[in-house]
Amino acid sequence: MSEPADTAAVLLGPRPEVPPPWLEAHGAALAAGLGLALCLGWVALRIARRRARPADPAEVFRRAHAAATAAPDAALKAGLAAGALRAYLAAVCAEAPAGLSTQQLAAGCERSALLATAADPTLRALRAADAAKFGGREVDGDEVAALCAEAFARVELARRALWREALR
Repeated sequence: MSEPADTAAVLLGPRPEVPPPWLEAHGAALAAGLGLALCLGWVALRIARRRARPADPAEVFRRAHAAATAAPDAALKAGLAAGALRAYLAAVCAEAPAGLSTQQLAAGCERSALLATAADPTLRALRAADAAKFGGREVDGDEVAALCAEAFARVELARRALWREALR
């Protein structure tokens, strides 16, 4: 009787081993791929967050004002400082969009609580820069830059105070 078992083994050949389960056979490659995908996703998220962050208007003003104060010509210094102030006001106040003239901005100062705090230095700086730009008059660039810095400080202080009130 042992012969039929031997004969069957000879005719059918040796019994093959049972292969390991799919997860066990490919586990290392699956873990490496998952780790790589997580790392790439994290890097993509960091890049997307860095690009989506808007520039702080106060920091943009500080950089532009520093560049304006470094200008050699007084009229150029006044124009750059006034432009930096106009861009800052347009970024933080809805009543002062970028295309307004000085006269229109003066009217907007009466309507806005944010602009009313800095109306005097703002309008003096912008009128002096306009006189240099359009009238060809001599202007003290350092004085205009100082007025722009004072107007910025007042608006920034009022802006922070209004935010504190809004968060209460």
